[in-house]
Amino acid sequence: MKETTSHDPHHDRRPAPDRPRRPKITIYGPAECPNCDKAKNLFDRQQPTVQYTKVDIEQGDENHRHITEVLGYAQAPVIVVELASGRTVHWGGHRPDMLTALVRLCTKGIVPEDRKVAS
Repeated sequence: MKETTSHDPHHDRRPAPDRPRRPKITIYGPAECPNCDKAKNLFDRQQPTVQYTKVDIEQGDENHRHITEVLGYAQAPVIVVELASGRTVHWGGHRPDMLTALVRLCTKGIVPEDRKVAS
């Protein structure tokens, strides 16, 4: 299993009290994965705000069994997001809508309905 992590020297520091912790993002997929590359490229354009770990999987390895047997996915990439609340959200396949929403969450946070700024 090979893991690569985008690097931000400030990522390991504790967030300021007024700034929520960033979601922990993991991308699971084979080493050669065009849709994984699309997700990574989107996240890389948002550095250092969006941090992620890419886990290369191979047929039958522990991570492959986890995403297929435990999470139930058969299509790469599988994106797993651990939110600051402790909740975990995940999806499989190339989902531009979900990737865009995740980037928005990482860059702008969540704005409650009653506090949204009119556009």
